[in-house]
Amino acid sequence: MNQNDRGRFIYDHITSIRFDTYEFTLAYAEKLDSTTAEFSHQHPLYEIYYTLEKHLQIRIKDKIIKLEKHEILVIAKNVEHQVLFEPDCNFRYFVLIWDLFPVVTQTYYHGPEGSREWEDLRQVLDRIDKWQFIHSEIPFDGHEILDVIQNESNRRQLAWNSSIVFKIYDFLVRALRHAVRIKITDQNLAGTLNLGIAASKYLHDHFTEPLTLEDVARYLNYSSRHVNRVYMNIFKTSIMRNLNLLRIEYAKRYLCLTDYSIEKISEITGFSCSRTLHKLFKKYVGVSISQYRGEKFKRGKTPKPEQRQRQQ
Repeated sequence: MNQNDRGRFIYDHITSIRFDTYEFTLAYAEKLDSTTAEFSHQHPLYEIYYTLEKHLQIRIKDKIIKLEKHEILVIAKNVEHQVLFEPDCNFRYFVLIWDLFPVVTQTYYHGPEGSREWEDLRQVLDRIDKWQFIHSEIPFDGHEILDVIQNESNRRQLAWNSSIVFKIYDFLVRALRHAVRIKITDQNLAGTLNLGIAASKYLHDHFTEPLTLEDVARYLNYSSRHVNRVYMNIFKTSIMRNLNLLRIEYAKRYLCLTDYSIEKISEITGFSCSRTLHKLFKKYVGVSISQYRGEKFKRGKTPKPEQRQRQQ
């Protein structure tokens, strides 16, 4: 919503985004200005005021709060308030009416929020409820998100409704971070661990070591049978086969880029001995190590200047 953008934005349909343990409900969002009159009101929902231009005066019960440009006011549920009319001030602001509440679900796969995210959000709501309103006088850069929301509303391309609601939720989260600072307890990645990807990453990090399927399973804290089954569902092959293929790919690099002996290459790529490397290289690549190395060195040779001239 740039200064020269006078397009009106309004979202007046009740919409929800449901996560695993809580739900965000968007009741109303609109960009307003000084031409809009507001009566004194209260409702069983939370509300945010965010000033876009000039300043804004809001009466909360018997107190007057002045919001300068890009300041935020978060108001608790059932608190009477009103934007005051100022004849000489052409203010513009964004208002958001919303709620967050817990839900109980039982699913195998989990959504993007962390295991303790709702507890952190509940702390924020408790603080708003206790103080009835929170005025953050430090400027907030939420106008950048609102620009994107305005653009989505204007263009109305594929899935624009969903995009707007998620971006409004993003605005809300950033605004709450800005206005209500709490110590976060949820520090871990969310969702259900992707065992196949985790196993693959472990192979990449430890391929130089004498690994077994049991080593990988022990690290992931699951049975070897379960880990291998999940891995095969994703990669269509076993963990140990891919471990050997990974080692061979690294061996190829050493064969092409260094003059290391086969014994040294087998050692630094995790093979138990050079004989195992010879055997598996032939099996998976289709040629012997000496043939592969000789062919790669031959292709890699650069003709001398006089040779290039004769070839031309």
